[in-house]
Amino acid sequence: MFSKPFRVKSNSQLKGSERKKFRAELLKNFSTLTEEDLPEIIQNKEVVISMKVLCHSGEHVLVYCVQKLPIVFEVDGIMFPTVYMLWKIPNLLYTFTTWPQVLPKITGGADLMLPGVVLKDGFHVKAFGKLEKGERVAVNLSNNSAPIAVGRTALSSMDMYMSAKRGKAVNILHFVGDELWGYGTKLPTPNLGPPEGFEVLGSDEEAEGTGSVENKSPDENEGLEQSKGDENIPNLCDLQIASNEPVQDESSVKLQEDNATDDGDIQNNLSISKEEPETSGVSGSTEQGEREIMDELVEYCFLKALNTSAKKADYPMLSSKFYKLHMLPACPSDKTLDIKKSSHKKLSVFLSKMNVLGVVSVKELTKGVESIMNVNVSHELIRNFVDIFAQDEAGASSSQMVALDSNCRPEITEMYVVTAAVLPIFSKFDLKKGASVPIATARKLITDYVKAESLQDANNKRLVKVNETLSNVLGNKEIESIQWDELFTKIISRMTRSYQMSFSGHSSVLNKGKLEPIDIQVGKRTGNKKVTLINNLELYGINLTEFARECQHGVAASTSISNVPGKKSAQLMVQGNQVLFVGNLLTGKYQIPKRYIRGLELAPKQKK
Repeated sequence: MFSKPFRVKSNSQLKGSERKKFRAELLKNFSTLTEEDLPEIIQNKEVVISMKVLCHSGEHVLVYCVQKLPIVFEVDGIMFPTVYMLWKIPNLLYTFTTWPQVLPKITGGADLMLPGVVLKDGFHVKAFGKLEKGERVAVNLSNNSAPIAVGRTALSSMDMYMSAKRGKAVNILHFVGDELWGYGTKLPTPNLGPPEGFEVLGSDEEAEGTGSVENKSPDENEGLEQSKGDENIPNLCDLQIASNEPVQDESSVKLQEDNATDDGDIQNNLSISKEEPETSGVSGSTEQGEREIMDELVEYCFLKALNTSAKKADYPMLSSKFYKLHMLPACPSDKTLDIKKSSHKKLSVFLSKMNVLGVVSVKELTKGVESIMNVNVSHELIRNFVDIFAQDEAGASSSQMVALDSNCRPEITEMYVVTAAVLPIFSKFDLKKGASVPIATARKLITDYVKAESLQDANNKRLVKVNETLSNVLGNKEIESIQWDELFTKIISRMTRSYQMSFSGHSSVLNKGKLEPIDIQVGKRTGNKKVTLINNLELYGINLTEFARECQHGVAASTSISNVPGKKSAQLMVQGNQVLFVGNLLTGKYQIPKRYIRGLELAPKQKK
């Protein structure tokens, strides 16, 4: 529904009585919502906006925004929560769980198929809940309970069961990365830990996630065959999914349906057959050596994290969060940390070992989700830790600093591209279609053309007479004269944008389109915690990893880098409102002009 841009037809702020009515409508439309939950969605002094929008499909939708953040959209009188609202109250709707590999397909405009629904307690008559066709549901991932999509059920729960996991499960209306999500602050999906009852699944179990979406194209196949060659699925490069078609791979995965069970349940049995001969003793010893090296790297990153970024962290902390925010950044730049290539295979196994040794205390606060409760900072492994890669990292940092010193202030030149519409004027100066010229040059060439054709009004120097060529360029054959400023504006408006960026010691690069400014936003997470989001840093030649490290050290806050759908570069998130520090870093060390930075006004007010 919101996969393509929509048009806002009206936009109005709700008054006091309308706000009360809206709050009552929320409680009426969502039975699980309580009065205590409402402050999480709408606080007393926050502005609520009602927008009527027209979708690309021709549907009229009513959208409610709180502080410019879409929280609810209404279709045919039925309210649907956005992902932003569901991140605050995840259990608002019945939720289907799917595989992480399915997310790119959903954000590409696909619906969720029944083969992609992960069933917590296996396939049985109550596996799909008690839903009717067309009911509101959410979709999350097997490794993160934060919803990533909202839609309607394509079948009733009983029909889903009777269809033997074939066909469509959910018609997706809204998802992370669509235009409605982009209308808000574009917060990345928070990590709320795996859904209740789900553990970190191995790659062999993830094989069931293939064939889980239906692209909205009649030429695409349904079911398992649809994503048979999906390259995004990890650790399946040596597997082959058996089907009616021949597949040329070295191994095979055979899915069989066993209908002989007493209760009529359908069980999927996964069998993997290797065609390769047994590995020799030499290759076996090589693999053993690689596992030992990875074991050492895992322990190094764990202990380094406890001695650096995780030293002052707040506990309890989800183990997955600890791994992402602390262990991965602790890995040396020339190495790659992969827990699956170690002898532990899973993070939970390694943490269990550290728990036995007394380095950390690990506990399951919710079923299937482990958290690190506290750290024994006096343990000898932590006290005796020596950073064996410190010298290499220092050398790398110094070389990066040299590079930064040489890459002083970026030279940015905004330019305009000659199009077919304005070519009759610029061709007089030997410029071809597609040529880029700075704004000052474009104005000079327009002036030179007017003077060469003697079009300046003799009686009024502020006016330009319009000849046939100018008439065609301006697209108005009735106009006889025009002012200089209006002439410049109209001609340049018919040209497209481009920009050229160069750094000292590097050749300049010409890029099409308008240069987007570095965008700084302040968003809220669960518990009213603030985060600073920075976009487009890489467009200005800034190394995201180095910039994140400077923010970590400068404000003693955790950082993370994530890819945001629809963005040209990755997004950096810094814990807390750090707009002032980020702005000073950009304008100071990186010498980015303030006109190319948006959001500096969001810095917290200085106390007098």
